[in-house]
Amino acid sequence: MKINRSSAVLALVLAAAAIPAHAVQADIKVWADIDTTLALMRADGSALPDVVQMSHNPASGLVPWSDQVRIFSNDTTRDVAVRLGNPAELMPMIAAPGATAVPLTISLNDVALSTAEQDFTARELFDGALPGASIAMPLRIAQTTQERIGAAGLYEGIVTIVMAQKAGSP
Repeated sequence: MKINRSSAVLALVLAAAAIPAHAVQADIKVWADIDTTLALMRADGSALPDVVQMSHNPASGLVPWSDQVRIFSNDTTRDVAVRLGNPAELMPMIAAPGATAVPLTISLNDVALSTAEQDFTARELFDGALPGASIAMPLRIAQTTQERIGAAGLYEGIVTIVMAQKAGSP
């Protein structure tokens, strides 16, 4: 009987030694901005980038950034109003003395956007080729006045594009 207890204690000690002394935990924050009516996404349906780096040419200023996008909607019979949430500009964050804001021009399908609503009609957007999706359109971010930027540094800004379906379409 004594041998069985010793064997049992030994088996318990070996089993406990096989269990790691500590566990590792990985936490991943997951989020989504959900609008059940509209979304502005890349033409292939993937998300727009959260960050865009604009290249700088010392001789001519910022190189425009562009990507093909679509408006995805659950109601393709309604017009869509598009506007900027605020004037778009790059602000000097860490820059040489004399650095000033660099105004940006944002355009969608070659239509310049501002803080005033710009209507895109359902007829011009949704051709039915891809259910629930508009035609592919260029989204372009460019320096408003294409010119050299005289102060070196880090410039940052946020481009906010606001979309809303119109109450009724003609």
